[in-house]
Amino acid sequence: MRKIWSTDEVMQFATSRRSFLGGATALAGGAMLAPFIPNLAHAASGDLQIMAWEGWELTDELADWISKNSLNVEVSAMGNQDDVTTKFSVPNPPPFDAAEYNQGYADLYLDVLKIAKPLDRSKLPNYSADNLFDVFYDKPTWFRNGELHGVPYAWGLNTIVYNPKLMDKPTSYKDLLKPELKGKIVLVDDTLVTWPVAAVLAGFTSFPNLTKDEMAKTFEHLKLYRDQARTISLTYGDVVSLMVSGEVAACFAGWTGIPTETAKQGVETIYTIPKEGAATWCDAWFMPPGADNEEAAYEFFNQAISPEVQAKVVTRNAAGVVSSKAVDLLPPETKALFDYSDVEGIFKAAPLLGIPPLESEQYATYADWVAAWNEFKAG
Repeated sequence: MRKIWSTDEVMQFATSRRSFLGGATALAGGAMLAPFIPNLAHAASGDLQIMAWEGWELTDELADWISKNSLNVEVSAMGNQDDVTTKFSVPNPPPFDAAEYNQGYADLYLDVLKIAKPLDRSKLPNYSADNLFDVFYDKPTWFRNGELHGVPYAWGLNTIVYNPKLMDKPTSYKDLLKPELKGKIVLVDDTLVTWPVAAVLAGFTSFPNLTKDEMAKTFEHLKLYRDQARTISLTYGDVVSLMVSGEVAACFAGWTGIPTETAKQGVETIYTIPKEGAATWCDAWFMPPGADNEEAAYEFFNQAISPEVQAKVVTRNAAGVVSSKAVDLLPPETKALFDYSDVEGIFKAAPLLGIPPLESEQYATYADWVAAWNEFKAG
């Protein structure tokens, strides 16, 4: 029987960096893609239950496929990653066929809770070295012990986002501490990126494996930025509002989709990578243990990483494609978000990181980090 982890035992992904995009248009900037008509050896049918971030459920991007196969798609929206964790780590999990996990949860989902079923690669022809950038193909975040457990399908960066009309381009996080920016920066309650960035700024490069003393020093140093900030926003949607109104000039470890959202409201913001670097994220689809329509789930996963669908979903959400073949299908503004000529370099400079250990005698545990983070926010 699986252990049931409480919300105090698993990392809370306290906000969806993407949830405010649910009503976004499928293609920004008027880009046009050829109609996508799946050609599959086995037709899916019946009900398909998925759990996804709002705006990432692919129901718009796969509307033709859904209609053609008379699928009844039921979507349950994620508010945070813990929604997924608690739903599927029970003895008799509900019959969902597909759900998302952020790379930070790979060890927890694959090794500890074992809630990501091994996948049959023969049913995922788009999961190939020819279609995917190498950093997303057969890497431990999704592939281990000779088995594939997740299908990565979108990624991005978190770094400084600033308004060029309100401040000079920052070249270091320290630039956010200038006296004239007092009360003009914003932090976000997104621990998956804030914690590792804070650790680097405090001089520690071994996150998530920091001792309790190193963790304490990390938060003590982060207080410099908290005391400089106007607020710690609960969502990136709130950050967009603050930047559009001109109340803040910069976001600490902001999502690279923020400039796209502020531009829709006539305000230019820019993301820039300071000398300390950026934090990366990558989300993947997995098949929960109670899946009862595996055939439909496999086809759903396969189409999620097809070049055509990749181009549509990342344009909708200002993210990065995992399919190298999708790059040329992107509109210029979406393509320009990242240097696709050096994807390897991006992830070498900012590797995908996990969460702190759930149990450890040597390092601060996840519970230690959560307690310290809550104390930090309350201060």
